[in-house]
Amino acid sequence: MKKFLLAGSAVLNVLLVVALCFTAFSGNNLARAPQMQMTRRAAMGVGAAGMGLAAARAARAVNPTSIFETNCGACHQGGGNNIIEGHTLSKTAMEQYLDGGWNKEAIEYQIRNGKGPMPAWEGVLSEEEIKAMTEWVFEQSTGQFKDVN
Repeated sequence: MKKFLLAGSAVLNVLLVVALCFTAFSGNNLARAPQMQMTRRAAMGVGAAGMGLAAARAARAVNPTSIFETNCGACHQGGGNNIIEGHTLSKTAMEQYLDGGWNKEAIEYQIRNGKGPMPAWEGVLSEEEIKAMTEWVFEQSTGQFKDVN
């Protein structure tokens, strides 16, 4: 009896996969029909009770290191500055060159608005990403980027 249930289950799974692939690759708009659409919350299995909410938040957590490498690293590799000599991401350099000095508000302003050759990131990065980058740069300026000239 167990063999028949297992075989039946396997056949049903194969049929389901074939049907899903056919629908996805056939150009059929059935998958786009409103009654067939699955919301992101439903797809993640988040019910009314909020089960899985922590997993959903973790999945979209901001990674400032990755943002830096992707968006800032070309000019500020390793906390340096490949465009303007001396204008690095160290605390010492920010105290000397950053409008407003070395503080989170000045760092956030520079990220949002840019200056000179540095582009403005407001409208490109999300609010959450800008806040995370501000914190990250502030921390790195006395950590990893402390001695960058």
